[in-house]
Amino acid sequence: MRKKVILLILVLVIVGPLLILAWHYEMVVPPRHAAETYLRALASGDVAGAKEVSSGRAAETARKLEGKNLAAWIDEISTSVQAQGHGWARVKATVELTLADGTADVGWYELDVVKEAGGWKVMSFREDAPDLSGWSLLWGRTGDVEAAREVFAGYLDALAAGKWDEATKYLTGPAKKSMEASREVLGHGKIIGKVDDLQARLIWARGKKVMVGFSYKVDGRDVDLAAVFYQTKDGWKIIEI
Repeated sequence: MRKKVILLILVLVIVGPLLILAWHYEMVVPPRHAAETYLRALASGDVAGAKEVSSGRAAETARKLEGKNLAAWIDEISTSVQAQGHGWARVKATVELTLADGTADVGWYELDVVKEAGGWKVMSFREDAPDLSGWSLLWGRTGDVEAAREVFAGYLDALAAGKWDEATKYLTGPAKKSMEASREVLGHGKIIGKVDDLQARLIWARGKKVMVGFSYKVDGRDVDLAAVFYQTKDGWKIIEI
């Protein structure tokens, strides 16, 4: 009897992890793969490739890119399944890419993926906010805070000088898109006055993201705010203010 119990335990120890791996491959890997394939195709302008792994609104998004001559290159994609049901999964994705002009960009997306007769297909695709979840480990990030402070100081100096295009170079992702959308309204002349006594403190840090709190004076007025930075291949960039 004792030998049978030991044998059963050994079988569970060996077979259990294999079953978990098999479940992971069957349930998690396919929807992530479909999402990654769709995003790579969209970034490179491969409309046919994007439509092949999509349906519904996501396929319509791909069709709208026809003739746009997109030529971005994806450097890295990180995906995770946030929720899953019967034949459905919601996938979050962080996409680092190089634009046609050689500059680095980063985006966050949420995709709904469904299992159809032909396999997993992306059904919907939308922009998402940067993921700032998780506990923050602040040790050893002093150099990152200093680098972020230099970036933010350059951004403020460019705004104070009325150099809109130069200020945009310090941004990426959501912050860059927001600023470019405001160009017609705010992109003429100075936006702020001279900045003095810029102080920085680390609030949160995880992986390639840091949140830094800033305090400074502009035209004699005290300003306090927080900005989120992402470490791209071109260095730290502001993604949220």
